[in-house]
Amino acid sequence: MNEKIGIYVHIPFCVSKCYYCDFCSFEKKEEYIEKYIDALTQEILSMSEVLSSRKIETIYIGGGTPSYVDSKYIVKIMKVLSMFYLEPPKEVTIELNPNSVTEGKIKEYLEAGINRFSIGLQCIYDDVLKIIGRTHKFEDYINCLNVLKNNSAENISTDLIYPLPNLDFKRFKAQIDKIINLSKKYPLKHISVYNLEVHEGTKLDFLITEGYVKLADEDEEYKMKDYLENSMMENGFNKYEISNYAILGYESLHNTNYWKQNEYLGFGLNASSFSSSTRYSNTKNLENYIDHFLNGNKEINVQNKDEEMDKLELMKEYVILGLRLKEGLQILEFKNKFKVDIFSIFKDELQKLKKEKLINVTSVNISLTKKGSELANVVWQEFI
Repeated sequence: MNEKIGIYVHIPFCVSKCYYCDFCSFEKKEEYIEKYIDALTQEILSMSEVLSSRKIETIYIGGGTPSYVDSKYIVKIMKVLSMFYLEPPKEVTIELNPNSVTEGKIKEYLEAGINRFSIGLQCIYDDVLKIIGRTHKFEDYINCLNVLKNNSAENISTDLIYPLPNLDFKRFKAQIDKIINLSKKYPLKHISVYNLEVHEGTKLDFLITEGYVKLADEDEEYKMKDYLENSMMENGFNKYEISNYAILGYESLHNTNYWKQNEYLGFGLNASSFSSSTRYSNTKNLENYIDHFLNGNKEINVQNKDEEMDKLELMKEYVILGLRLKEGLQILEFKNKFKVDIFSIFKDELQKLKKEKLINVTSVNISLTKKGSELANVVWQEFI
């Protein structure tokens, strides 16, 4: 078969949990790391039949903080995955925290075949980083860039979040200018700028609810977004997805795989997979996961119930994911995939969104307008 597939690997360990984090991650669980990696590699091997029949196009090692664990564990995972290569993947990404990077780790990552580095900066201001529970400082980020550049890394991505406490428009503007200037000195080819999601039950939710910190209002946030998009465009960073900007040719292949609704396999705690119209995810229970894969305790079910998506659900998701991309949804690709014309399925929804000037419709594609990008959740609601 040899169809292309993406691989996600979850490393759930951190030095401490950020105040906004709602991901499956743990602090102060060092005694589980080695057992977890052994269990994870066993999970990969348990899928050997599937992996042997597919072409691994991309690998993404996320977390948690993958760079927090000893690099020997990352190397071990890469060696196990490499058993199934028809040829080396085009893109292999690892997430880095600025203060958990060493030259030794980067050398081992590169030797293991990792060729893309995604740094979780979130903000350049140390006071803001402290408020949101980040353990690094901006100086650590610069050191991280230097280590990567000195070891000939060629593809670096940086994550930012806004709005944040103590981050007004003036500081945000200076931050974007700073990052763009750094891209001229370092091989910083990709910048992700995510809207902050305040999840119920997180420490940041408590701080905001109780009035200890506050965020920029909607008007100021709009000014931030407008400045961000204009600055990125003027400096060669193409906005190819709602939250992602890249120098041409450095768009994230792995994430684009998700947005194109292509198949992927996830390994590790809470990792999701999508294959043959079925979506499923692994348990969040660390001890159960280890017991199942490492100790052979098959009485413990570590996979959440399969979600078999019907054709209409798949089409709705495909539209939502496709509209995230700047290029939009390709009309012919939709017809080839689902054997039906998109306008015969979503005629009313598309007419309504076009009338409200939220989408552009051509003979080739359907994409968000500037207004549609700002009101994306309104657009998505039509297909939920």
